[in-house]
Amino acid sequence: MVFLRHQGGTTGCILRLLYYPSLPPNSDYQPDVDIRAGAHSDYGSITLLFQRPSQPGLEILPPSKSSSPTWTPVPIQPPPTENDPSPPILVNIGDLLSHWTNNLLVSTVHRVIFPKSTLPSEIADRYSIAYFCHPVGSTVLESVPSERVRKFGEENGEVQRKKGEKITADEHLMGRLRATYLIMYENEEVNQAEKE
Repeated sequence: MVFLRHQGGTTGCILRLLYYPSLPPNSDYQPDVDIRAGAHSDYGSITLLFQRPSQPGLEILPPSKSSSPTWTPVPIQPPPTENDPSPPILVNIGDLLSHWTNNLLVSTVHRVIFPKSTLPSEIADRYSIAYFCHPVGSTVLESVPSERVRKFGEENGEVQRKKGEKITADEHLMGRLRATYLIMYENEEVNQAEKE
């Protein structure tokens, strides 16, 4: 099994308590500009998101060939769970699961916005819990040995990895962090070069 191909060690899994504060009184809130968390996909394999009832704001950007894709609100309690005392757990596909499946399963681009249908003074704090599942850092990332995964990659023009070219979960994570926070890494490299 792909998930067991590592030398052992601790995983990068993390449980985060997320807090998105309400807007301060007299805020110059702009609904089309201000957001709580910018657009991103999760770096790991899956994310389990636990949300509180009546705290909307999560949106996804479904895959689209359109030049202007549309953000779609994610209901906290989709039908038929509206009357359940606890909202269902949302399972989010991450970048590693996309990598393992040659993009048969696509990582979800998402963001958190302020609710649009309320006045700034009525926007409450938002709380959620996210469990980010990451493999052990030494795990070699190879496509799942599945005919369906291989065929999907070929039919959809996915770039096939060169034979023998493999990266680890840590290398993948560092690459994603560099892509996300490039300016910070560039400044760090300049500072390091100046010290030498």
